[in-house]
Amino acid sequence: MNQMTSINSAETALGKMLAAQDRSGEQMARFEQFLKVGLPHPRAENWRWTDLHGAIAKFTKLAVTTGSDAHVTLSGAAQIDFTSAKEDPISLLAAGLSTDNSIAGFVIDQTSDDIMTLHTSSNASFSGSVVQVLVRAGCSVVIVEDNQQDDSGFSVNAREFIVEDGASLTRILINENSLDQTRINQAFVEIGESASFNQYTFDFGAYLSRNETNVSLVGKNTKVNINGAYLLANNDKVDMSSIIDHQHQNCVTKQLVKGVVMGNAKAVFQGKFHVRRAAQKTDAKMGHHTILLGDTARVQAKPELEIYADDVACAHGNTIGELDENALFYMRQRGLSESQARALLIRAFVIETLDGLPANIAEDLTTGIDNWLEQRQ
Repeated sequence: MNQMTSINSAETALGKMLAAQDRSGEQMARFEQFLKVGLPHPRAENWRWTDLHGAIAKFTKLAVTTGSDAHVTLSGAAQIDFTSAKEDPISLLAAGLSTDNSIAGFVIDQTSDDIMTLHTSSNASFSGSVVQVLVRAGCSVVIVEDNQQDDSGFSVNAREFIVEDGASLTRILINENSLDQTRINQAFVEIGESASFNQYTFDFGAYLSRNETNVSLVGKNTKVNINGAYLLANNDKVDMSSIIDHQHQNCVTKQLVKGVVMGNAKAVFQGKFHVRRAAQKTDAKMGHHTILLGDTARVQAKPELEIYADDVACAHGNTIGELDENALFYMRQRGLSESQARALLIRAFVIETLDGLPANIAEDLTTGIDNWLEQRQ
């Protein structure tokens, strides 16, 4: 990779790490394709609060773990030829870090009452996966993503979901706490006419965790619901970013993201609704709300509306505050300890984002929230 002398240090370090892991010729060719575009620039608007270059520098200094070959599976779905042609930096980086077995296409051609699992596994220091999922017209499915990567590794997972006319997809992504991990989860979603897309993202923190969702409403009468929550402590960093592109009329979008940040943790929220001129009668509401527990906790938020249609109902709300002292006092007057009262208030604040989840997953997440709070009292 002689041309690497002309690229930046983070890209050079990544190339050296891949070469040290003795990757296949096809994978190195994909990485060469990534180098033609390169990493997102630190001054790029949607990356200015998230230092991807610094995260790469940290992990390239760690010992290299070659690990076993990465794999991707989707239960209950048939595998098809992978046809994605995404050329953004993260999609190309994910492909460059992927093995031949962690790039796959799947088709879902019937409604499933069972929850499907999109499973990714790799224990290499640097790993990637690229998955395309086609949900056929009229089908309704729930997919839980289970990404298992090295606890002290760097992983990039790119997803592309195509939801045809009249179909319904619910996507659930749960990221467990891993202070020594950097993970990038990026999704492109295309929603057809009278189709619906529901997404739930829950992040319990990492050295750096970025969850990016790009949704294109390419048909009329579509419905999109995007909920998310982050619970951060210590030095965790989480970035929740999304762009929802409304292209046709009579579409409804609801977005609710809530967060709790303590210690020296840092959260980033970037949400944008783009409403094109043809997207009349769009109904879109965005809400982002964070509780800061401590003077050193930080959150940077940028909710944004870009509207070119004139017959719409669009709004966004953003609040950053502390726990309600009056509510704490009221609960302590009824026999709760301070830690119990704080935990109960935080739980009630976050749990709203679980509305609409399958009951068993909502129950597991509620337990996870309770465990996270108990460990930090």
